[in-house]
Amino acid sequence: MNATPRPHETRDICLFLAGSGLWFICVGIQSIFLPWVLISVLHASPFQFGVAQMCLMLPVLALVIYGGYLADRRPLRRLLTRLYLIAAMVALLFAAWSFQGSLSYPMVLMYSLLFGVLSAFCAPAREAWLNVLGQRQLQRIVTINIGIEFGIQVVGYALGGLVSWLGVSVMFLLLAVLFLTACASVARISTTTSAKPQSDLLTETREAFRFSVNHPVIFPVLLLNGLIGVFFLGSYFVVMPLHLSQLPGYDASLLATANIVFMVGLIASIATLVLSGGVQNKQRTLIVSCLLASLVLAVMPYVLNRWLLLALLTGWGFLGGIALSMGQTLIQENAPARNKAQVLALLMLFFMGGNPVGSFLLGTLLEYWEATSVGVFTAAVMFLAIAVISYTYKLWGSHYDHINSAT
Repeated sequence: MNATPRPHETRDICLFLAGSGLWFICVGIQSIFLPWVLISVLHASPFQFGVAQMCLMLPVLALVIYGGYLADRRPLRRLLTRLYLIAAMVALLFAAWSFQGSLSYPMVLMYSLLFGVLSAFCAPAREAWLNVLGQRQLQRIVTINIGIEFGIQVVGYALGGLVSWLGVSVMFLLLAVLFLTACASVARISTTTSAKPQSDLLTETREAFRFSVNHPVIFPVLLLNGLIGVFFLGSYFVVMPLHLSQLPGYDASLLATANIVFMVGLIASIATLVLSGGVQNKQRTLIVSCLLASLVLAVMPYVLNRWLLLALLTGWGFLGGIALSMGQTLIQENAPARNKAQVLALLMLFFMGGNPVGSFLLGTLLEYWEATSVGVFTAAVMFLAIAVISYTYKLWGSHYDHINSAT
């Protein structure tokens, strides 16, 4: 379905995207702000630093399926408004504690865990509500939302970099204001969902998983997103920074520039998809973008010229944006209305769960192999896995009638 949205639908979508954008500005702030607190204020050891970063991710992996279960059964406007409000209250509480000078390492761990828990419930609720609000132009709205989620974090990076000037308590206060503004934005949305009867969590989870595994499009897309999480995210967080550190004249600004150009490429892909009106064969587009991105992984460790490397990273971001948009749109279109949020939660679990696996795997390989060998190995595994998945599930030539029902 690709009809023109009505005026009130456009207003609701804009309010939703504003709330989502404010949340991800906060995510960007925290990706700079919390590491700075750990290293420069609390002087955390590398082990303590790793534990704190892990605390942001573990609750998401542990609770996102339950978050999807709740999102399928609670009115989404009320659920997301309350979650944003709780996030604001948590940030305000930590602003008060840090103002009193009592911020400690256990408190940072507590904040990381709390934000991870909130993220586990927010993410599936956002994706399910996006399907309700944007079903008349689903591919376009999903693509724009992905661009906002990733691209607007650059604003957060810039704000987070002001922590040494503004101070820790002011930064927590800024987070509280942004979360509260996000809460006010989504509270004004006129469209919501009705409450549904409670049912057994395990039964519903098994049903959603069984449906996904047996679906000719959803399961291979989940597998591809798992591979993206392992090899693409793992390379982004481990291989790329280590390779950059080997370049002549390396400093922190080069790593920041690399992150920014990657986001620029991703935003460019979103703009291209939106302005072109989307693509017809999303499966083929997903496969081709993953294959080309794998090729970039094989080439990148051989490139020692920083400008050429930055150009490659821009292209990698462009391909990543296309792959993420196609994968999420395919899941949105094919997930059943009854378990839509739980199926979307499975997508997040495959994608985000692959990150720690990939980081550990590629980090271990880099202990024994050259970066060039790791890059070729990563690309070869991706090429082989994509070929097997595409052939087994006939993903390249498949045609399907998507559900695309939010009710």
